[in-house]
Amino acid sequence: MSESRVRLRRSAALLAVLLGAVLVPLGLRAVNRAVRPPDAAPSYIPSIESPRVRAPFDSDAVASLREAANDYILIGDSMAGTRIDPGHLSRLIGGHGAAALFHPGSGPAYWYLAFKNLVINAGLRPRVVVFFFRDENLTDTLFRVYPSALDRVAKNQEPVLDEILAARARGAFYRLHGAIRRAYQYDQTRAWLEPIIIRAPVAWSAARRARKTLLDAINNEVFTLEALRPMAAADMAAPGGEALDFDRLLPTSVLPEILRLSQRSGVRVAFVRVQRRPAADGPAPQSPALQEYVRKLRAYLESNGAIFHDDWGDPDQPLSVYEDGDHVKKAFRQAYTELFFRKNPEIFR
Repeated sequence: MSESRVRLRRSAALLAVLLGAVLVPLGLRAVNRAVRPPDAAPSYIPSIESPRVRAPFDSDAVASLREAANDYILIGDSMAGTRIDPGHLSRLIGGHGAAALFHPGSGPAYWYLAFKNLVINAGLRPRVVVFFFRDENLTDTLFRVYPSALDRVAKNQEPVLDEILAARARGAFYRLHGAIRRAYQYDQTRAWLEPIIIRAPVAWSAARRARKTLLDAINNEVFTLEALRPMAAADMAAPGGEALDFDRLLPTSVLPEILRLSQRSGVRVAFVRVQRRPAADGPAPQSPALQEYVRKLRAYLESNGAIFHDDWGDPDQPLSVYEDGDHVKKAFRQAYTELFFRKNPEIFR
């Protein structure tokens, strides 16, 4: 066989391999459609989530908020929920009072969607919407992105949030990454293939009736507490390094979108940084990086017409009023509510 024909055959073989690598995975799209639950819907954040059965949007919350027409709406997680008594705050405020949209374990994605869909796009026009947060949470976009919780505040499509999440999770080439994901649907393939792979070792190692016995043995003998690596304090590092690089994180955070919605609607926004658990002799120490982060955060918010209040170092919030972690005691809830009202005249003027 001539050398030219050999080169031609090799080139044809290489081309066939390349075409197969490109085209064969496309066949998984048909498999994905076949194995997808019939009531599964495309995600509103497809960059990080596959189609699934989702809970409905909380239209009842919108109806209640419209009926109440509150002057103030408060948004946050359990940091706000343990500190603010909405009923007591309403009595202090008078007028139409305050409503709380607190969700334990929520993060900035939830706060943004609650503000956008339950307040602004629902046509509500409170005097001020107040966000409660800890340290770097406002720019930590992937912090507590729990779709099952987001369902109640998300519409069928959330392209702005999805692009923000994709940019944070995938980096500069997130649009290319998204195009490949849409073409090959590898995320949907992983959703049904991964459980099969995880169960495969047990399925191959034991007959059907013996599988539970084998799993129990693994759990009771291999994964006992004695066999696990001890959890040291160093495993739960405080925010530092890139987590406190405000300039780098701001463009891929929901904060600019919250401010844009505020400016477009005329609804003022305020941000309250709650104090972390203090030490016995005073407030929790702050690293130079954290101090610089908070300085930049304050300057950015105030330059965009937002109100900023920092609880750090408040002598009226000593260690004695704290319960677990950064939560305060239930008995201190009304007192904190009064402090919040008294120390924020710019919010309640």
